[in-house]
Order: sequence, then C-alpha cells, then structure tokens
Amino acid sequence: MSGPADPIAYLRRLHASGGHNDVQQMVRDRDSAIARWGQVFATPDRLEPEDLAQFLEFEHNRHWWGLQRRREALLRWFPTVRAMIGELLDPDPELPIADRIDALGQPQEFDQAVWSPILLVTHPAVYGVWNGISEAAMRRLGLWPEGADEASTGQAYTLVNDMLHLVRAEIDTDLWTLDALWWAAEKEHDPTRHFTTRKPAPRTAAKISPVRKTKDLQARKARSLAAADTFVCEECWTTKPSRLASSRPGRCVDCA
Repeated sequence: MSGPADPIAYLRRLHASGGHNDVQQMVRDRDSAIARWGQVFATPDRLEPEDLAQFLEFEHNRHWWGLQRRREALLRWFPTVRAMIGELLDPDPELPIADRIDALGQPQEFDQAVWSPILLVTHPAVYGVWNGISEAAMRRLGLWPEGADEASTGQAYTLVNDMLHLVRAEIDTDLWTLDALWWAAEKEHDPTRHFTTRKPAPRTAAKISPVRKTKDLQARKARSLAAADTFVCEECWTTKPSRLASSRPGRCVDCA
C-alpha cells in the first residue's frame, strides 16, 4: 500500500494536530528523559545492570515499548553489552559512527532498536532512532533512504540518520519528537498493530436468552458505529481519523 502523496505535509499535519495522547506525553517527557539517561550513559564504564534494566522499561525511558523483552538476554551478557555501549559512544571524533556500529558485529538483542535510542539520549541533536516502527513508517511514506538495504548496518544507519535529519528540518522539530511521530503515523495506518493484547480476567458467564443476546449485540454494534471517529479513505483504503477527512467526499487529505 502506498503512502500519502506528500509525506512531509502529512507529518507536518500530524505534528501540528496535537492528537494522540500517548505521543503528546512522549513529547512532554523529552527533556526529563534525555537529561536522566544522557547522564547515565555518559560514563558507560560506570553503567550498572539495574541502569540498563530500567532503561529497557517504558516506565523509565518514556518513549519505547517492547525493549523489556530483551532484558534477560542483555543482562545475562551485561559486561559484554556494557563494553559495546562504550565502543558505540567512543568520543574519538576521528572514528565515524558507521565504523563504531559495524565494529559491534552482529550481537543478539543489542541491535539498532536498543543502541539507537541510547545514541539519541546521549546526543539528542545528532542521532535519531532506527527501529521497527521508524523503518516501517519511513518505508510506507516513501522516505526510506536509497541504498540502505544493501549497506552494512553502520552505513545503513548513517543513511537513515541523514534522512531523519532532513525530515526533522522539513517539519521543524527535534529527533525525539520525530520518533514519536513515526509511532503516531503507524498507529493511524494500522491502529491495532502495535498494541499488546492483554488476556482478560476470567468472568463467570451469565445465562442470557438468545433473543436478548442478539439484541444486546446489535445495540453494541450500533453504539460502536455511532462513536467511531474514523473513516476509510476510498483512494488509499487506509483507516484515518475524521480530522484527516478532506472536503472531497470519501477522500483523506493526503489523497484529495
């Protein structure tokens, strides 16, 4: 499925809309999170297992879900991981970031989804995040850099980071906020994809007559339809918030 005809305009509207409460909370937490974690990772040789364990939790990093699934593996090899973080954050200006990344090899679990957020919090004006969500959004919006798929991991990150800076400048924001906008763009594209399904607590089923069950189901469907604040664009067939509807019937603002 192709993305909006003008992805930059789309991201600008997303940025200006103030929608998505979780995204707005990420933006509000930017300064405090960067101040905390930038200081923690500033001296990798002093990094403790508990520091890394907390960073992997959204409750503490204030931006990235899912990293906690890597906790056991990363802590099992913590001395190696700490050494790799030190190599990644090597202050030698003569050593390009691509070379530092490629020197890490192919460590399991400690990939770009972990090390690029560390780069962001330590150098928020220099390095952006490359993870599954940002890559999916960039590809869908036609912003994935040419040559990245054939390059080494370090070279690919350099290309991705250059594109992140171009987009950041075009929509006049910072790299932390841009990373939150990728999340918002993916949620609008597929609202159910990036949510964790929690198993509901067991409940005792009450005996309901078939007639009442049918009526209740119809009533719930009617309420759900009435409360829905989305529509499906007839051009790109994407579910969009009603605020992105254009004056052209059945078309979103990106396809109008």
